[in-house]
Amino acid sequence: MSDKGGGLLQLLQDFSNDTGITASAIVSRDGLVMASNLPKTGFEEDTVAANAARILFLGESTGKELQKGDLKQVLLKYDQGSVVLAGAGPYAAVLAVTTEEERIESGAMLFAVNILAKKVKKLLEG
Repeated sequence: MSDKGGGLLQLLQDFSNDTGITASAIVSRDGLVMASNLPKTGFEEDTVAANAARILFLGESTGKELQKGDLKQVLLKYDQGSVVLAGAGPYAAVLAVTTEEERIESGAMLFAVNILAKKVKKLLEG
């Protein structure tokens, strides 16, 4: 686990304890890791953070172009799990990753990530 912002790592630990989602991160809007509970094997954490920020940016700009309002969340479903991204204010975003074994329903995951994003936004805005 890594934490570059006071209190963010505790939010991730609480999120994991409350939901059973063991892999999560808080990233800056420019794609830097602020706090992470992602496993350290098989991928580059910084690349994942940068890609998450890009996905959110693309989703937001697509929504604006289509006049759909503000982006709430992004759900990416894969053969071996899911990823949910959500903006957490103007400076950060949250990322949660599940595996097939965790068997967490998409709706529950979206709900939990939304709550985490609100907590992160509140912490960062002071």
